[in-house]
Amino acid sequence: MPTKKTLIDNKKDYSSQFATEDNKMVYHTKQNVQPVIDHVKNLKDNTIKPGKDLRHVAEVPMVIYQKAIREGWVNDSRAWKDWLNNSDNKVFRTWEGKV
Repeated sequence: MPTKKTLIDNKKDYSSQFATEDNKMVYHTKQNVQPVIDHVKNLKDNTIKPGKDLRHVAEVPMVIYQKAIREGWVNDSRAWKDWLNNSDNKVFRTWEGKV
């Protein structure tokens, strides 16, 4: 059976679609995260640094948020702290300290 794709959302740097093949449905999202990384860099360079009680620590790409929903850790503050403190995700951090 041929693959059928239905585009759900298509913005400049983000797209999502449903695909069906062999009676299976797959939801696929794709995001160019470079604009998010550029925004983070701009925030790091040009934002007044508030005190410890009010601190912007990161910008999370939509595809990561959706992954957290799918995997069940979207409401788990410990999992977010682990994700934010992981050195692989440093490019999304606006603040260098440990969360």
